[in-house]
Amino acid sequence: METCIADEELAKHIRNLLHRDIRIDDKDIHVTVRAGWVFLDGQVDFESDRDLVQSCVEEIFGVCRLTNNLTFPRVHTHSSSDGNPYEDRANIGAL
Repeated sequence: METCIADEELAKHIRNLLHRDIRIDDKDIHVTVRAGWVFLDGQVDFESDRDLVQSCVEEIFGVCRLTNNLTFPRVHTHSSSDGNPYEDRANIGAL
């Protein structure tokens, strides 16, 4: 199926839509489009986030097919240098 939207324009539109949706944390989501076929790669926090992203993208004009490679849970790393408030509180109690 041929789309009347250039792949890069469609990818840009999808990225903008995901970024504007307050329900979606898009920082680790990568969008690639080839002949209207959208590939979602990266990580989200929950399966429900993965499903939400997929349902949003499926509704976009120009999306012919979708491959959702998003994984969950997103890996969070914390160190004392990243400003983790829980770690800071623990260190204050130890003083």
